[in-house]
Amino acid sequence: MNFLTDDVKKLYFKFLTASIMSALVVSIYAFVDTIAVGQSEGPMGTAAMAVITPLYGVFGFFSLMCGIGGSVLMSKAKGEGHEEKGNAYFTAALMLLAIIMVTFWVILGLFHKQIFRFFGADDTLMGKVMEYARWMLIFFPAFITPSCLGAFIRNDGAPQRAMMAVIAGGSVNVFGDWFFVFPMGMGMEGAAIATVAGVFTQICVMSTHFFGKRCKLKLCKPKVPKIAIRNILKVGFCAGVIELGTVIIAIFMNNQIMKYGGTTELAVYGVIVTIFQLFSAMFSGVGQAIQPLVSSNYGAGNHHRNAGFWKLAFVTVLIFGGVFTAVGELFPVQITRVFIDATPEVIHAAPGIFRRFFLLYLVSGVSVLSIYYLQSTMRNRTAVMISVLKGAVVSGVFIMILPIFMGIRGVWLAMPCSEFLVAMLAYTMVKRGRKPL
Repeated sequence: MNFLTDDVKKLYFKFLTASIMSALVVSIYAFVDTIAVGQSEGPMGTAAMAVITPLYGVFGFFSLMCGIGGSVLMSKAKGEGHEEKGNAYFTAALMLLAIIMVTFWVILGLFHKQIFRFFGADDTLMGKVMEYARWMLIFFPAFITPSCLGAFIRNDGAPQRAMMAVIAGGSVNVFGDWFFVFPMGMGMEGAAIATVAGVFTQICVMSTHFFGKRCKLKLCKPKVPKIAIRNILKVGFCAGVIELGTVIIAIFMNNQIMKYGGTTELAVYGVIVTIFQLFSAMFSGVGQAIQPLVSSNYGAGNHHRNAGFWKLAFVTVLIFGGVFTAVGELFPVQITRVFIDATPEVIHAAPGIFRRFFLLYLVSGVSVLSIYYLQSTMRNRTAVMISVLKGAVVSGVFIMILPIFMGIRGVWLAMPCSEFLVAMLAYTMVKRGRKPL
């Protein structure tokens, strides 16, 4: 396929299908784990998963920062005709990932209990949290590798290989969740083992790309490694901040829920945050679908083609947002029962929580897509600004202030309010900076 000359719609939908499938299957890891844990351990297990969820955001932050940052620069360089420079960015991204692996593996090993308390765990939840989380701590490098490799494989013209890898890993995880949690009776520990097995399967399938004839990725020493790594950090930070934002939001939410509500509300949020990961991943999948296409055409100066990619992606996220919102508004109790062996208190609390929180999906995809588009067209400062506002500043302000006046209802309305503001700003920045057709 040729990113610069092939039909815009055909390219978009080819990459969209692969990206969305990858996003769906990756999210199924946490999705199925939460269902298995909730049905076997009840609300306490789901509340523990809500505490663990920010750790997935940390994994995503590091992985996407290296993968998206490196692959955007690689695609731009190759779009300009500089093959060796593109492969140098691939090599630099792997170097950066290795440095991060070693550094934060040590930090997590030494301070994991303090970290989980910061995430919202109390003495009652800590035991359940550690049953699952210790497996994530042991195999930390495996958890941050797949998204990074997937970004480069997609940019190397093999989105189907990345998709097949996550399908294979997700299938192993789903089977393992059933087998280890229920027949083997291993509870949260069994769900964690299943996830580790799925991640390793995903890595193995992705690795086959590097032995194929179509692989153009090669190790090539950067002329100045420090500058290459610095450039990757500048470009990749905003993509990573999208994931890091889920960590910050989850920490704020967990602590505010325990302050203004309790374990029942946290159990419902454990369900919602798992769905939030799934829907947010699908929005990111749309952004990742256009990223190699936009960055390559940007490098070649084909701004009219990028306008076409933007329009297709924008319509896609609006449709997704409407569907996602409708799901939460119409089926809150049914969804909760799927995830938790629910108590009457949980069933009573779920509808009000779902129907307030799910309003955010009407516009959430606009800000996510805008960040990827801005990043792919080298408007890194604007992309970082939107990422930080979305992931920490605006959302954090609303989460901290609204409950003072509205109690627990303010916690659930904080995210929709912040998403509407950030989405309007993000759309304005994209529209203002687009090249004329």
